[in-house]
Amino acid sequence: MNWQPWCDMFVSYCAERTGNAAAVGKFAYCPSHVDFFKSRGQWHGSQAPARAGDLVFFHTGDGVAYHVGIVLADAEPGVSVKTVEGNTSSGAAGSQNNGDGVYYRTRPRSMILGFGRPAFATLAGDTATPAGPSRWTVKRGQTLSVIAALCGTTVSALLSLNPGIDHPDRITEGQELTVPATAKPAPPRPAPDAPRPEREAGRISIDGRQYGPGATGPHITALGRALVDKGFGRHYTEGPGPRWSQADRLNYADFQRSLGFTGPDADGIPGPASLRKLLTPAPAKAKPARPEEPATPKPAQPTPAKTAAPPEKAKPAPADPLGEGLWTLEKNADGSITFRPVKPTSKKDAARAEEAHVVPELVTAA
Repeated sequence: MNWQPWCDMFVSYCAERTGNAAAVGKFAYCPSHVDFFKSRGQWHGSQAPARAGDLVFFHTGDGVAYHVGIVLADAEPGVSVKTVEGNTSSGAAGSQNNGDGVYYRTRPRSMILGFGRPAFATLAGDTATPAGPSRWTVKRGQTLSVIAALCGTTVSALLSLNPGIDHPDRITEGQELTVPATAKPAPPRPAPDAPRPEREAGRISIDGRQYGPGATGPHITALGRALVDKGFGRHYTEGPGPRWSQADRLNYADFQRSLGFTGPDADGIPGPASLRKLLTPAPAKAKPARPEEPATPKPAQPTPAKTAAPPEKAKPAPADPLGEGLWTLEKNADGSITFRPVKPTSKKDAARAEEAHVVPELVTAA
């Protein structure tokens, strides 16, 4: 639009091409666009439920909008928001408000300044409320924050539409308030939060325990901790305690609305059905089966060595009484003995005989 590839011009272009320019507006400067929605009572804070078709504005912590996109899917409080944005980048490395094209993104709540909710034209078969502001009759026990949550708006928007309210905590049962139109039809109302026992001064007894104004005990602390664990603790400033407080009620109302309860069933006072859902622990995730450790292989048994055959006994050498060569002994008739040299019978004996001292003559001993 105007051939300027800016993020807010992209939003204005989409609105123009789809016939929603009157509801969305034509802007190039994000802060001016935020003021447009605030002036119409169509502004919602960063932690409000996001709805498909909302314009989501981003900031860097200074409270000034610097970028805008279109919400693609509903998101409950605390949940990241899926968007489509112009003049941005596909990843965290590129510029988020002066990029190279149009991309689908998922943004954390920490980046979000708030949401503008256009009063889109009613389509055939749609049951959305008219685009103009409507009236709300205050019911017993309701506060501006509860009404704002039920209407999908903010306390500041209600105060701007109802200048006669001098204090946000001072509204009365039966009082008529002006509330902004809601573009999205209200979700189907679930079954009531079960028949409620008789209450005493807003207090209720469930399973013998008291909940609500004036209730005390460790079960109140347990309720608060369960709310925090499920992401509904934003109203606590010091954490859950044993004495029922306004923060307990506001947080419990947020939890009831997350279940789809509205009106008196989302007044922040526990009912049996919602309390059961709150206190029922999530099923434990099954631990993955531990793979069986392979059996340690037994060491191979060494093969017993064969018993070596005993060495052959050396044959005794022929007697050599003189220690010199090979001789034999002969006994003579007269009782004398004669030593005679033995002729070698092998080359080995011959070599030995050569090395020995051989007596050339016969030796006769008496």
